[in-house]
Amino acid sequence: MTGASESRLPGNVDQNNIEQSPFALLMNLTNTLTQFFLGAVAFSAIYFVNIFAGSSSLKLHVYLCVTGYIILMSQAILSLNPYTSWTKNLKREDKKIIHWVMQITGSILAIAGSIIRIIDVQPNFRTAHGIVGLVAMICTFFSLVSGLVNLISMQFRNNINLTKIVHSAMGSLAISTAYICLCLGFHNLYRNVFGDKNANLSIVLAAFALIGTLTSASTNIFRRIFS
Repeated sequence: MTGASESRLPGNVDQNNIEQSPFALLMNLTNTLTQFFLGAVAFSAIYFVNIFAGSSSLKLHVYLCVTGYIILMSQAILSLNPYTSWTKNLKREDKKIIHWVMQITGSILAIAGSIIRIIDVQPNFRTAHGIVGLVAMICTFFSLVSGLVNLISMQFRNNINLTKIVHSAMGSLAISTAYICLCLGFHNLYRNVFGDKNANLSIVLAAFALIGTLTSASTNIFRRIFS
């Protein structure tokens, strides 16, 4: 969601000169690298679960959570950034629709994936991965609720920055805990199958993907506060 016109950007950069701004070049590079890291992390997790002799609930858990958090929710955050290549030429209203569809779908998939694993593994909360995963699921639920509240409130008042900022903050918290949970999964199961080097590489890729996604989220929050 954007609380101001797309023409009002950090540093009062004019929309027509955005491509010549050093800040814009930096953000374009950051978003391009973030897209690469997101793809690498998603591939790494899905490839692993396909060759790992795990239960069907584990495979479904990974499919749903990776699709929900890494592919959809992360891209939903990036879609609102004016420097994201695949949405930069879209109208603000089109970006908002894309964001809502990806965010709601991703949240539902991620929550469903977490519930499936919780039901199947009874001592799930005895591990760091299980505990952080539960926190991520709760944060995702509240992020979804805050987003729906924001969507409804927009029908009655314009430029309600507070609800937008709360939603952005909750979404960032949900994504952060989800990535931490994923890194814990890489540290445990992934390391046992592919070894230390590959596990460490996957963790680093996930960390960079999270940093890039949060950078985009922070830029959006900054624009809402000072717009």
